[in-house]
Amino acid sequence: MPAASVAGRPLMVRGATVLDGSGDDGAEADVLVEGGVVSAIGPGLSAVPGSEVMDAEGLILAPGFIDMHSHSDLYTLVPSASGLRLGDDPKLLQGVTTQVFGQDGISMAPVGHGDVAEFADFVAGLDGRLDPAAWTWRTFGEYLGALRAHSTTRVAGLVGHSTIRRLVMGMEARPPRPEELEAMCAAVDQAMREGALGLSTGLVYVPAAYATTDELVALASVVARHRGRLFIHVRNESHLVLEATREALEVARRSGVHLHYSHIKTAGQANWHRVGQMLEMIDEYRRDGVVVTCDVHPYTAGSTTATVLLPPWLLEDGHEAAIRQLAAAEVRARVRSQLLTDVSSWDNWWVFSGGWEGLRLAWVADGSANAHLQGSSLREVIAKAGVTEPLSQAAFDVLFDLLAAERLQMSLISFNNTERNIARFMGQPYCSIGSDALVNPGGHPHPRLYGCFARVLSSYVREQGILSLPEAVHAMTGRAAAALGFPERGRIAVGAAADLVLFDPQVVADLATYEDPRTPPLGISRVLVGGRTVVQDGRLVGPGLGHPAEEPLSGGLGRVGA
Repeated sequence: MPAASVAGRPLMVRGATVLDGSGDDGAEADVLVEGGVVSAIGPGLSAVPGSEVMDAEGLILAPGFIDMHSHSDLYTLVPSASGLRLGDDPKLLQGVTTQVFGQDGISMAPVGHGDVAEFADFVAGLDGRLDPAAWTWRTFGEYLGALRAHSTTRVAGLVGHSTIRRLVMGMEARPPRPEELEAMCAAVDQAMREGALGLSTGLVYVPAAYATTDELVALASVVARHRGRLFIHVRNESHLVLEATREALEVARRSGVHLHYSHIKTAGQANWHRVGQMLEMIDEYRRDGVVVTCDVHPYTAGSTTATVLLPPWLLEDGHEAAIRQLAAAEVRARVRSQLLTDVSSWDNWWVFSGGWEGLRLAWVADGSANAHLQGSSLREVIAKAGVTEPLSQAAFDVLFDLLAAERLQMSLISFNNTERNIARFMGQPYCSIGSDALVNPGGHPHPRLYGCFARVLSSYVREQGILSLPEAVHAMTGRAAAALGFPERGRIAVGAAADLVLFDPQVVADLATYEDPRTPPLGISRVLVGGRTVVQDGRLVGPGLGHPAEEPLSGGLGRVGA
């Protein structure tokens, strides 16, 4: 077998079991790829002259997987050693060929001309760091164009609620005035016209956390007029998860928007029993005609920016003001008190992660003096600082000192979920898969960055039997594409784009762990985007590794309703 398919050269895949993304049982067939699309499917096909013929007996051929919740927004613009992109490489190795960007209310555009440097700091803990000089875009359309010009994966982009709110009214913790709400609605409308799939919001992150339900309804109504999607990280995933879920469902009912519930969960052991009530509530609204889909990631830990450990009131005036306030003993005492006791006024990540032991430091900025702490639990960080009493003010001061030293630009891993609930959500007929993976190229990321989709196939299909193989492939392909409003994607059919993944169902497995998170999966034999091979025999194939450096692989998908 040659090292890589030549771009444009036909490929005949012989004898694979084809799971077409519909959820139907597979059948053995030959598949011919020509000119970037699937041109024929059936037994005993004849190869066209000059084609590569690949024997795939015993392997599964599926549509490329769709990552419904990606944080590769900035690093997809950064070249990697493979000759592809830092934000694409870990996903391609898993068989992902499409990513949804702009999650949790934070998109990289639109951004004000005078706000680029501060905005780059603002997003760093969640989406990584890119030099402000590299932000060549300002509008959403310009950013989407930059992504699609450089991305190896297909691109679907959401405009972020926090991004829009910051653009119009800064970080202020108040409802918008009528003219401000009108300006926010106009900005969402403009982004939709420029190609946004929809709006995302993250109601635990400032400034979106300051929004009322009425504000959400107004913005979602704009999205609904464009037949877009509202991706929502709800206001509370722990002690008030039922109330937060009801709010999200009411926003969808009142606005008419298609609601997509991001990384659905009940966080914290005290709340794991609420899963049944959540599902009953969602089913109730779905029966009443509200369109609801969701995604889940197959891990008991999540990952996010470390600013979630600060109550929203501390961030009202922005990061610089928060850093200054954290120098005051009375502020530190107040924040410690809230972290220890308050589960009603905000989503308390310290509590639902089980305290210091359930939180790990995943990333600090390149060159930081604290880089050696990456991968350590916060309990270990505190112990290394010489503090023996974990609930003391001194222990919390270690956290506050670290946050200030890193200028709030830190990422965490949070252990807060249970396998039983993950399996229950995954089994819902409206649920797809999202990695929710922060890229952190210089840090110690969550293993889902490299392992998410392989883990579904190994743990939840082969080992636990939670899903059948056709069901799992459907959740990661056809069902996900339908949730996005792209019925022509996520399938293998004559005339469909040849975004394909070939894998061994008996071998495929995630190898990335919390201790060694950058290990690629096993069993992914080949990945194609638009008929062009980007992974072969488990290894990336790009211009830097012998791949023909021709035209960029465009990530264009088109806008819902276009």
